[in-house]
Amino acid sequence: MNDKLSILQVITQRRYSGAERICLTLCADMQRRGHRVLLLCKPDGGMPDEAKKLGIAVQTPAISGKLNLLAPFTIARIAKEFGADVIHTHLSSASLWGGLAGHLAHIPTLAHVHALNTWLYYRFSTLSVTCSAGVKQHIVNQGAAEARVRVVYNGIEATRLDGVISSSDARRMLGLLPDQPVVGCVAHLSAKKGQEHLLQAVALLKERFPQLVCLLAGEGEMYDTLRRMAAELDIADRVCLLGFRSDVISVMNAMDIVVLPSVAKEGLGLVLVEAALLQKPTIGSNAPGIDEAIADGVTGLLTPPGDATALAEKLALLLENAELRQQLGKAGRTRALELFSMQGMCNRMESIYHELAFRG
Repeated sequence: MNDKLSILQVITQRRYSGAERICLTLCADMQRRGHRVLLLCKPDGGMPDEAKKLGIAVQTPAISGKLNLLAPFTIARIAKEFGADVIHTHLSSASLWGGLAGHLAHIPTLAHVHALNTWLYYRFSTLSVTCSAGVKQHIVNQGAAEARVRVVYNGIEATRLDGVISSSDARRMLGLLPDQPVVGCVAHLSAKKGQEHLLQAVALLKERFPQLVCLLAGEGEMYDTLRRMAAELDIADRVCLLGFRSDVISVMNAMDIVVLPSVAKEGLGLVLVEAALLQKPTIGSNAPGIDEAIADGVTGLLTPPGDATALAEKLALLLENAELRQQLGKAGRTRALELFSMQGMCNRMESIYHELAFRG
């Protein structure tokens, strides 16, 4: 039996972010393992260019949109022409149409649920894979059959940190003092990510930590709102809205504490794993997904979602205790290498591909 497969990866990306990076990583890794890979995606968002840089074959057919009734026929046709053994879909539209395409083409499908999404769009798949146990429980609660859902944690290649500049150099790059307390969040600027609660927490700490600086890396619809909020809280001089940064790992290395104060729909919080690899202590909302990325009291601290006062207390605890920060950061890296390795994620996914391709 030839164990080398033809794998069709399908994604309807909105921007180049977590799910998109995981999709491309799987494409590249499976190709290195000797499998044939073809990626279908939207023509925008920079993803086709990133795929081509990695040597991945890519097509950009019209497959997006929840009302695009031609999409499943398009995907089915391409899958049969490619000779796909498995169709792996990412995000809701791709999973809706890819699942139906699998039925049309008689090809098994794997729907990848990257966040706390609506099960309706993934229900036509042969199997589903979720990025956390919290996401699995979320879709099982909506009617997904537990036996048809697998958990595969997102993986991060440790070498992704190769070449990252030192903490002191990162601080100089951003105009920060060597001993200045620095906290921050790396995420899309949206209400569900909870950056406003981080700003409220910083405002509560401004007298206790006069030199405290908060870095917000990312772009999104909340940019102007957060800028106004910083001014209203009288902390505009200590909040840096950095916008999109291609060197976001280096930006995180300038922080003493990395925070993800999400209030809703967080699949895993990949940035928390990246921070752990940098040996940074983390604080996150006590919500499904995040509570798997952070081992509370071991690698970081959890706080109730939307509770700025509780967040301020946790920040103060860590800012005043360098030894605890170091202890959490060291434990975080060890755990990240054990649970969230790229090799482990790709091994598990390859096993599921074989299960689908060679089932009964």
